[in-house]
Amino acid sequence: MLLSKTAEYALRAIVYVALNDAQGLKVGMKDIAKELELPMHFIGKILQDLVRKGVIASIKGPGGGFFLHRPASEISILEVVQTIDGLEMFRKCGMGMKQCSDTHPCPLHDDIKAYRNQVLKTFSTKTIQTLVDGVNSGNYFITNVHEAEPQS
Repeated sequence: MLLSKTAEYALRAIVYVALNDAQGLKVGMKDIAKELELPMHFIGKILQDLVRKGVIASIKGPGGGFFLHRPASEISILEVVQTIDGLEMFRKCGMGMKQCSDTHPCPLHDDIKAYRNQVLKTFSTKTIQTLVDGVNSGNYFITNVHEAEPQS
């Protein structure tokens, strides 16, 4: 059970916005797309959706851009995932059965349920600030590594 591309992009974009917001900077869509190597049209729609649903904020015009209007420590990963994908991923049967449940389980039910509960716990307890702190520590990254081109 992995996140949709949309949710992955949303999380990376919010962390990038939060990193800049902590320095008092607003970031534009072009900067976010370029820095994170994400398709601009797609990230634009995601960011607008996040603004419309109140997860982040934006101001148009010179000096405008995307920013946080509440502390990154108050935005859980689960809130972002729920805003983008909903919570269906935490309910779906691992084998696609319509009526899989504790009383009528598929062969993978118990394992998938344990995995899902762990992911749900992680997404509920970790916040955008947790991810920002990880990036600031230098141990974690939200951008791709560019290896030096071999010299000929």
